[in-house]
Amino acid sequence: MPSGDKLSFAEESCTESQQPQAQYWNILVVDDEPDVHESTELALGREQCFGRELRFVHAYSAAEARTQLIAQQDFAVILLDVVMESEHSGLELVRHIREDLALKAPRIILRTGQPGYAPELETITQYEINDYTSKSELTRNKLFTCIVSAIRSYEQVQELESHQQDMHDVINASKALQNKRDYLGFTNALLEESATLLGIQKSGMVAVRCRQSDKNNPSQYRIMFASPLYKKFIDYGSFKLDELPNNSCSDSIRQCANAKQHQFLKNTTALYFTSSDGEEEVLLFLDSGTNTYDRLHQKIALFSTNVVAAIDTIALVEEQHQYAYQDQLLKIPNRLSFLKTVEKHLAKGTRDLQVALIDIDQFGALNDTIGTENGDRLLQKVVERLQSEHQGLLLSRISGDTFALLGPKEQLSPQHVSNNFLTPLELDGAMHNISATQGRVIINKQARATDVIAQANVALKRAKSTLRGSYQDFHNNMLKETESRVHLLQNLRQAFNHDRLFMVYQPKLELATGKVVGFEALMRWRTETGEFISPLDFIPIAESSGMIVPLGEWALRMSLVKIGQLRQSFDRPFTVAVNVSMVQFAHPGFIDMIDSALAYTHAKPSYLELEITESFAVHDLSLVQALIQQLHDRGIRISIDDFGTGFSSLSYLEKLNFHCLKIDKSFIDRISEDNTDTRIPETILQLSRSLDLEVVAEGVETEFQAQWLRNHGCDFGQGYLFARPIPRDEVESWIAENIKNI
Repeated sequence: MPSGDKLSFAEESCTESQQPQAQYWNILVVDDEPDVHESTELALGREQCFGRELRFVHAYSAAEARTQLIAQQDFAVILLDVVMESEHSGLELVRHIREDLALKAPRIILRTGQPGYAPELETITQYEINDYTSKSELTRNKLFTCIVSAIRSYEQVQELESHQQDMHDVINASKALQNKRDYLGFTNALLEESATLLGIQKSGMVAVRCRQSDKNNPSQYRIMFASPLYKKFIDYGSFKLDELPNNSCSDSIRQCANAKQHQFLKNTTALYFTSSDGEEEVLLFLDSGTNTYDRLHQKIALFSTNVVAAIDTIALVEEQHQYAYQDQLLKIPNRLSFLKTVEKHLAKGTRDLQVALIDIDQFGALNDTIGTENGDRLLQKVVERLQSEHQGLLLSRISGDTFALLGPKEQLSPQHVSNNFLTPLELDGAMHNISATQGRVIINKQARATDVIAQANVALKRAKSTLRGSYQDFHNNMLKETESRVHLLQNLRQAFNHDRLFMVYQPKLELATGKVVGFEALMRWRTETGEFISPLDFIPIAESSGMIVPLGEWALRMSLVKIGQLRQSFDRPFTVAVNVSMVQFAHPGFIDMIDSALAYTHAKPSYLELEITESFAVHDLSLVQALIQQLHDRGIRISIDDFGTGFSSLSYLEKLNFHCLKIDKSFIDRISEDNTDTRIPETILQLSRSLDLEVVAEGVETEFQAQWLRNHGCDFGQGYLFARPIPRDEVESWIAENIKNI
């Protein structure tokens, strides 16, 4: 090369980057002629390119070059003789570099000392050969020009490969977050993947502030995950930034949260992530510093985009989880969550766990009195009281005003639970005294969590039917009784569908004259085997199941048809009394059902008398008053059945349009020749005269009872003394036989 050649590229600088750079550009010279090695290093050995010196490594054969490339692969340029040991040894080495070693970045410049020899263009293209020159034509300037161009290309390829690797790293890190559906798993993966991307130790912790946090403390954070060195921070639970102690960890987190951006410090790293709507925040602390060059920042920025998407997904899942497993009003676990917890204990075989099902007594009536909004607030007060007194136990809302407590049985004594309601609850200055009834069960190898709830509910119903404010522990006999009731209900439905239910009619007589004035319609059930099922057994089941509504309509129509036939046959103003349960009376279609039955049977309202129980008459005064008034306006008579056995207020008798009181059989039984206890019948008779009400005595079985009732002014009587309940087809013959008394 001419010694006077000047180098025109010495002032060029490399692509700007803050990433730490190597001190040299490594160049591999492969040639079997020693003079070529010496001349190349002599020409370029003292030159710099883009701020770095050129360092040459020499190989005198293709085999030696292979050895060098195994030991060192960070060559920017390879100056390669085409012909060495053999005609194709140079090109074989190119193939080895590109294919076997998979080195794509090093730039390869082919040189040949044999004029006229050149590899095929296809070979140059296939193996990414960057230049081809003749040694004789390669002046100093031209050689350096080739080197500069090759190094620039090498840098670009390296940059591209780095970006591809960064993208690959970010994609892999993002994939690790994609399948996370809760903050615990997500924060664990986030710490590990962030540390991997940054190339530092996986030591630190992650704090979260999410939309499900306490609405009164929106600045609350919670440590969700921490590596072993920082496990102690989890004890802080929910915290505000200013509650953390002053140290490098806390200071980094505070600085990151306040600035709302990543903090790359000398000894620590803090990363800030937020959901797309800003409602969720994730603060990640790592106790190692990082090199703050652009590529690293770009990787974290790209990764942050994927983290935002992952946070949005988890926030949505968490919100759905809250709706699925948390009561939205009271912010405590709901029935589904409670069942899942019980299922886990059943699977683990946890021993000595008690479930207490707690039902607030008469809450519906209280809710109607104070309003729904105040009722909700009162339930919140109940929850606060229960949580305060039963810390560490699981409290769940099972339904409207029914809660469940789960915990060791020694911590859930009936008295302990009842004590929660000894002190009134204060609401806007008003004190509310409430009580609760408990159904209790021990978790003991039940098949399913639903079985546990069902057993507790059976015990609760038993306690409510016995005494409000009390409790019942579940035992297997209760389950057998429940199964018996279910079986009886199924049989009742079949009996109704197959016409095995029928009506009987018990005569009602005027005591003074002995004349029959009407009948009471009574339902009977005879099984296909001829066995009779007592109304005391099947009527309560029909009421609790709602089946009493269609049964009652059927009974009413049958009775109106029968009384119409009797009035026509005997030309007497007979009436028929039909019992009406609370379920029927409270049904929204009750009045329409009455009207429909009258129209269907062509009966007049005066034919009909409806009997309701005393306790039902005072259940809901406004409802009862409105319905009775509508019935009265139609000309239908109303009687209070079993009077004296309930707890009605006497003032109700004046407010409601009743026509008749029926003295319960239990009081008539006390009237006897041997031992007469007539205080209650006498009181009822005196009361009825004062209120101008008729009186019917039920269960009259002796002439002594009948005479006593006549003497004391009782209007009517019914009972075995006069006639037992008569089957439908035998009523006419009974009347005919007793025509003299009609």
